[in-house]
Amino acid sequence: MSKFFDELMESVQQMNEILRGERQPFRAHQVHSTDQHQTHRKIRLNPSHRNTPNGRRSMNLAPNFPDDHIMHLLMQLLHEELGLPERKTISLTTSINFDLGCNGADARNLMEALEEQFGIDLVDYDAYRYFQPEGFDVHLKRKAKGRGDKVPLTIGMLYQAVKAQCWDTQELESQ
Repeated sequence: MSKFFDELMESVQQMNEILRGERQPFRAHQVHSTDQHQTHRKIRLNPSHRNTPNGRRSMNLAPNFPDDHIMHLLMQLLHEELGLPERKTISLTTSINFDLGCNGADARNLMEALEEQFGIDLVDYDAYRYFQPEGFDVHLKRKAKGRGDKVPLTIGMLYQAVKAQCWDTQELESQ
């Protein structure tokens, strides 16, 4: 019920943005499929979905932020999966896990969507390196062996992974 309420509230917020002229109507195609007892929404991104004349969303983007087709698609996906803050400046160094608070199921859904939408090979990707696990863990005070502090996963890292079509942890974290 909570998930339904969250989706309903998000839809109401999006409709209010459309009515105020801050957002264009959603134009992506949605495909629903049933997998066991859960319904998953798969979205094919539509590159013509842009909110401002220069194609950038109505949020604060850093001056050196890339303005290309790949970044537009990535930002659209991040907005759909996580929601992006309007008052915070978004840059390539904005971390998905620390700055935007993405963890658990949200992180898993985001990475699955990246893999599906952009065809990224995630062979070298380790979710525990960046994200806290789903749910509440009473043993979270003790860190698992080999699982030290979390590493920031930035928008720049996602952008480079999409461009390279693979996740190379060492390469992405060295930039």
